[in-house]
Amino acid sequence: MYDGVGRRQDQKSGQLVDIGAHSLNGRERKVLFRNNGDGRFTDVAFVNASDMIEDGRGLAVLDIERDGHLDLVLRNYKQPTILLRNRGGDQSWVGLKLVGSRSNRDAVGARVSLRASGLRQTREVTIGSGYLSGSSLVQHFGLGKARRVDEVEILWPSGNRTVLTSLDTNRRHVIKEGSDPR
Repeated sequence: MYDGVGRRQDQKSGQLVDIGAHSLNGRERKVLFRNNGDGRFTDVAFVNASDMIEDGRGLAVLDIERDGHLDLVLRNYKQPTILLRNRGGDQSWVGLKLVGSRSNRDAVGARVSLRASGLRQTREVTIGSGYLSGSSLVQHFGLGKARRVDEVEILWPSGNRTVLTSLDTNRRHVIKEGSDPR
């Protein structure tokens, strides 16, 4: 139990122990998982030295350079914010920015399913991604070697449904509820 001023009550003796300026969460090694595409993930944080030991508080995911590679903004306890830029490879991607008309403007709650090269991915538009964190509202889909999106289905919070076919890759599309983006 904590008393709110940096002291913890020892469970055995019941006395308050001064923990000073240390975090109540502790310091943990960062991890960064790569999707292997077969239902398994591999920690690759050591590859680019992002496996630092810090007291993490917040994480935001966004494509800061609009190059299709998702970047990370990390916030650690009593330290400056860190930007980890994803230099990525030459894999295809597509970004979908949804704009609601009957639904809320940011399309929060919309469910997006995308099919490309026989694979299906699904995203849901959410606000807030963790403690003191918020990520981009653009729905990002990594497509590997696919050069075309076969189909996108959007289920809007209003109940409307939008189906799009043959979207170009390696770009961001703005999709307004009730209209064709092309």
